[in-house]
Amino acid sequence: MEAPNGIKERISMLAKGKSAAIFGAGASAKAAKALLEKLGIECAVYAEGSGKTGGENIYFESFDKFDPAKHSLVVYSPAFRPDNANIAAAESAGAVAICETDLSALAWRGKIIAVTGTNGKTTTTGFIAHALASSGIKCVAAGNIGKPLCAFCAEMEDTSGATAVCELSSFQTSRIKFLRPDALVWTNFAPDHLDWHRDLREYFEAKFNIVKNLRGKIMCAGESVAKAASEYSLKLPAFAKIFGENEYPPCPAPFDSPVQAQNFILSREILKAFGLADETIENAAKTFKLPAFRFSKPMEINSVRYYNDSKATNAHAAIAALKSLSSEKNLIWLGGGKDKFCDLGELVDTVKKCASGAVLIGQTASKLKPLLADMKLGAHICGSMDEAVKLCSKLAEKNSAVLFSPGFSSFGMFDGYAERGKSFEDAGLCLKNLNK
Repeated sequence: MEAPNGIKERISMLAKGKSAAIFGAGASAKAAKALLEKLGIECAVYAEGSGKTGGENIYFESFDKFDPAKHSLVVYSPAFRPDNANIAAAESAGAVAICETDLSALAWRGKIIAVTGTNGKTTTTGFIAHALASSGIKCVAAGNIGKPLCAFCAEMEDTSGATAVCELSSFQTSRIKFLRPDALVWTNFAPDHLDWHRDLREYFEAKFNIVKNLRGKIMCAGESVAKAASEYSLKLPAFAKIFGENEYPPCPAPFDSPVQAQNFILSREILKAFGLADETIENAAKTFKLPAFRFSKPMEINSVRYYNDSKATNAHAAIAALKSLSSEKNLIWLGGGKDKFCDLGELVDTVKKCASGAVLIGQTASKLKPLLADMKLGAHICGSMDEAVKLCSKLAEKNSAVLFSPGFSSFGMFDGYAERGKSFEDAGLCLKNLNK
């Protein structure tokens, strides 16, 4: 569907003179509401429950008040599955239903670099934006990295000369209509979110939608993406550049580890396509800080190194972290979290090969313990982070390491990986103080 050139006209055409409905009451909903109100388009917000304010202090009505006939445009937050009953009801009544990401794409007038993948999205998004800004290019880092692109569209008077580097999950891309990136980075592909997607193929196809929608001819990806595309009989564009995921040339700090090297290689490829020289990119790396709780510099307590990799929210990330520390003697792995119903075989096998013991937390602890026991690896279940860190300290020997790389999302115990990472950090600091 082609829309008029003016931003208000493009979106008003979808609303057809009616108020727009927004599904959700979090950051994405607040950003969508701010943009629609800036454009003078009336909107109503709907969310689960009977409260008047959501997590982002936004007024909403409960879904039992939603009347599909009143809205020709529905903007839903990424957490809403495409088969949500209210989305289906709106579409059956003739409404256009789009994710907040698509709404922002209708309003953003500058270039868009999309970044997706099972792991490495946040680091890659942040570094590309940092390098572009360091070279004098006006840009924003948006999407899953923290601030929805709709929020920038609402705040900025003119976006035509800016570049948006957007971190996108499969939730945001499962049914994209209007997002047409100028460039794409697809870091890697591995099992994840099978608690949300029906199967692995659906998860891959949700991300592959970005490839279908590419406007520009700039794309780079990890070899696991190309392998999965071939397996599912989906064709990557001829201009896509594919990079290995196991061996890399030396990379500058802070990308000089197996966990981070690929993020630098892929970022560099995109940045060069946008006109940055190698020297400029390497200089930008010198002033870049990795996201918090992503395999950060270890805390040392009683000659034991404690690595905080709370951002490892899937098995693929935990496996990479374990392999990078495989040379550590008597490595203790601290992991577990919300069950995503993915196959645990490779993770368990890697824990066995790289660690000498495991401390488990969260919903998957009871699943992991017997699997590790079958491989003759001692595993212990703890009910809290404090208890887990204390047990790790007892199991670890001097000059060894503890790796907190959960391999699962944090929900059920924590509100997110940041709160979880801070909890690990706080438990470590308490331990350090006790041993002074």
